[in-house]
Amino acid sequence: MRSIQGAGAACLALAALFAVQCVAKDASFFEDFGTGWDSRWVQSKDDKYNGKFAAESPKNLDDQALKVPTKARHYGISTRLPEAVQPSKGLVLQYELKLSEGLTCGGAYLKFITDSKEFDPASLKEATPYTVMFGADKCGSTNKVHLILRHKKPNGEIEEKHLDAPPSVNLDKLTHVYTAIIETDNTYQILIDGEEKKTGSLFEDFTPSINPPQEIDDPEETKPDDWVDTAKIADPEASKPDDWDEDAPREILDEEAEKPEGWLDDEPEEIDDPEAEQPEDWDEEEDGEWEPPRITNPKCEDGPGCGEWERPTIPNPNYKGTWYPPMIDNPEYKGVWKPKKISNPDYFEDKTPLNNLGDIGAVAVEIWTMDQGYFFDNVLVTNKAEKAKDYRTNYWQPKHEHEVELQKDEVPEVDEDLDSESSESTGNFISRAVEKALSLPGMSLLKPFLIGWLTTLAANTLLAVATVAVPAVLFLVLLYSLFGGKKASSVVPADKKKKRAPTVVEVKKQDVSVPDVTELRDTPPLGDAGAAPQTAAGSTGVHTRRSATASGASAGGTTTIS
Repeated sequence: MRSIQGAGAACLALAALFAVQCVAKDASFFEDFGTGWDSRWVQSKDDKYNGKFAAESPKNLDDQALKVPTKARHYGISTRLPEAVQPSKGLVLQYELKLSEGLTCGGAYLKFITDSKEFDPASLKEATPYTVMFGADKCGSTNKVHLILRHKKPNGEIEEKHLDAPPSVNLDKLTHVYTAIIETDNTYQILIDGEEKKTGSLFEDFTPSINPPQEIDDPEETKPDDWVDTAKIADPEASKPDDWDEDAPREILDEEAEKPEGWLDDEPEEIDDPEAEQPEDWDEEEDGEWEPPRITNPKCEDGPGCGEWERPTIPNPNYKGTWYPPMIDNPEYKGVWKPKKISNPDYFEDKTPLNNLGDIGAVAVEIWTMDQGYFFDNVLVTNKAEKAKDYRTNYWQPKHEHEVELQKDEVPEVDEDLDSESSESTGNFISRAVEKALSLPGMSLLKPFLIGWLTTLAANTLLAVATVAVPAVLFLVLLYSLFGGKKASSVVPADKKKKRAPTVVEVKKQDVSVPDVTELRDTPPLGDAGAAPQTAAGSTGVHTRRSATASGASAGGTTTIS
């Protein structure tokens, strides 16, 4: 049994013996997804949620956790808290996450549902009001640990406040613990594995700001037509010097260069390979006249060079490039235009924003993911940061240390990115394709229309293969109809005989144009940029040790602790 110090110990003992939930004075909530988890957590019955959670022990661990079993699914599950937790007393949220098969595109966060008598876990939806959303999210270039607060304004409007520059998700396959601490002094901390990754003020680090600005730009004011905001102009009085030759070449022949002694003018740089033999199955009528491969002339390797010697080129000291007039200060420049400031009609000051976050009455996992094998475990909701530390020490740390030791003995896996198409299943390959597709510029606008179709492809291998194969076959048929058929003659004309590809030396002798740095240097700016314009996330029997201070009910379950 788990032993919890303080008045909550007796209550936990009753929970272990009679499978009841107990309520402590601070209404803390803890879930380890042990025995009876499915009687406490309810899968949403909404048609959108075609994925169903399961409870399993990750490989090499004996700790049962909530698992995402199938990729390319929407999942929704939630549980009511025995008693609502009030953020106004300070709020601490914590959970463990193991990405056993990686995270390429999907959410792995928790929603802490706003307390309401009308809330029915079976009716959970994406739009179900929440107080805080916290946890891992990744897709394409997005990789963040969300912290989103839903704050109620004085006019009753509820607005999401997103943490700026959140920390990134740990993408290895170990178990990590994520902790959010919101203090009554309006500061916050994000911890990963107990280490601080982000800290700051609720008033400074969220967008939109908790409190709007006192002044805003006047929306009715526009820049005058005669306003000049070009800081530099070309000097109108400047003229090109008489000795400026724009036609001078960038490079000239080096007249001082001399042909190296011993240069073999009459030797070709490459010769036919004397050891090469025509293949036995070579058919000159079909394949053309056979030519041996070319090799570097061994005589050239020992000497300074072969073939016709050409004088090298050097930079032309008289080259100046195109002339441009110098830039001078614009006498009519007025500076960067800014609209005048006016009082913000929507301004308010909320000095105690935690009082305007709704109480938390339930916990939900409401996600869409293109991956599988996520494990959620040891979910904690409390008002006390020291409890989160105790649970990290007694639950997560022994598990994590055990995984690290096991990892040392594992054979390194082949990098999936280097051999994804040959080593992954069709579904996983499509998952990666979805991730890359949604990260392309402009794809965010099309995301709502593409998600359903791409998800269906990823979930149905036969449909995915058909989607690719059918157009490919039709394309091949079209090519055959245009260019196919029997050959007109078995005799290969001389001009159709197989030609060998140019050799390395021949390629080297081709004239390659090199950008001229001097010309770029001489090009003046087109104008002063000035200031920028303003623009408004099976067990193998190996057990992890848990300290006696956190060994409550042996059957597992949901508990509230003091």
